[in-house]
Amino acid sequence: MTIHLIIKLRLLSKALLCVAIKLKPNSLSMETGKSFFTLSSWFVIVAFLVVGLSGETCNAKCTSSCGNIPNISYPFRLKDDPKHCGDLLFTLSCENNRILLDLSPSGKYYVQAINYNNRTIRVVDPGIQKNNCSSIPLYPLAVFSQIQNMGPNSQYYLSISSMPVTFLKCASPVNSPLYVDTAPCLNMSSSSQQKTHGYVMIGWTNASDFAIGCTVEWTTAMPYSYEHQLHNASYEYIHNSLLYGFDVRYFLDWCTSGWRVADYYCFHHTISGM
Repeated sequence: MTIHLIIKLRLLSKALLCVAIKLKPNSLSMETGKSFFTLSSWFVIVAFLVVGLSGETCNAKCTSSCGNIPNISYPFRLKDDPKHCGDLLFTLSCENNRILLDLSPSGKYYVQAINYNNRTIRVVDPGIQKNNCSSIPLYPLAVFSQIQNMGPNSQYYLSISSMPVTFLKCASPVNSPLYVDTAPCLNMSSSSQQKTHGYVMIGWTNASDFAIGCTVEWTTAMPYSYEHQLHNASYEYIHNSLLYGFDVRYFLDWCTSGWRVADYYCFHHTISGM
């Protein structure tokens, strides 16, 4: 109940501040003797008090761009943007004319698109290369469930529109409809090792899905929209779908300063294990 009240106060305060800035200085004045304050002045005072406590300001006029992503706006910001723009928790970097999102502890992912309506951001692993099915994810994606955030202090979760892709190395061939052979694109063996076999599994897995002698090499994600086309799909097709990227969902205005979100709840940063 307290969390919802805080969220409403913060949203109201930002709205008041934005309205106050837009009001004309001499409008709706209230005079008392020789001194007076305009109604807009009272809005500014109240808004700044509440917003100041939460460390936020009105970000309506802050926009940036990088590469093929125009109009980057609240809650996102670029590293070089003024401090009052966006939310520091949602800072993106622009490198070589491409936007990068840091999904620590996994790594930095290329941003393909931002959807402000459903609060998702589509990213792709920089290791996946077009027309090169031997290219592999550069980072192991830290994702264990759709209700767990993707790292310490992270505001990001794997979207329900995305599903995991697990790369495996097996000591012997596996005959299972869950396993897609990565050959000839990927050779999991080296001259100094015993011959091994590479596979990928699509979707959320259980312990019983893993064959004896198989180990997880990498994990990434792909859109659920490709699921109906995966029956008897080749690894080349799966690799091409990885180029589209996957959606992560971001959460905003859940926790106040000194707190962070984990598993859809707010925890104080000093709590052990959080």
